[in-house]
Amino acid sequence: MKYLIIGLGNFGRTLAEELTDNGNEVIGIDNDERVVEEIKDRISLAYIMDATETYALRALPLDEIDCAIIAIGQSMEHSLRTVAALKELSVKNIYARALDNTHKSILKAMNIKKIFIPECYAARLFSRMMADENSQME
Repeated sequence: MKYLIIGLGNFGRTLAEELTDNGNEVIGIDNDERVVEEIKDRISLAYIMDATETYALRALPLDEIDCAIIAIGQSMEHSLRTVAALKELSVKNIYARALDNTHKSILKAMNIKKIFIPECYAARLFSRMMADENSQME
């Protein structure tokens, strides 16, 4: 599979590296040159780009992408503008990180089918780990 990951902070970077390690092709985008420099040798391609700009995204091989993942975790505005730009360019499979339930509602209204809040998944997983650990102590 070929993934486009936009936003290479902690979550996006880990996701990009895991997908790459599992044999997928990953194109990563971030507007921070330092972040792109750190990951460029770990994934297929890495670009410094403002993904909120439709004209910038047109330079990518979007017709070859199986799934675009918006992993932006700092700005709801940037996330929503990026989703809008990808939809304008007719990208079919868009998954998006939500920062909170309001963000999630807006993404649902934009017809994004796969929406995730990584912190909630991590908290549930950690809670299960703690429960398992506590049950082993009894």
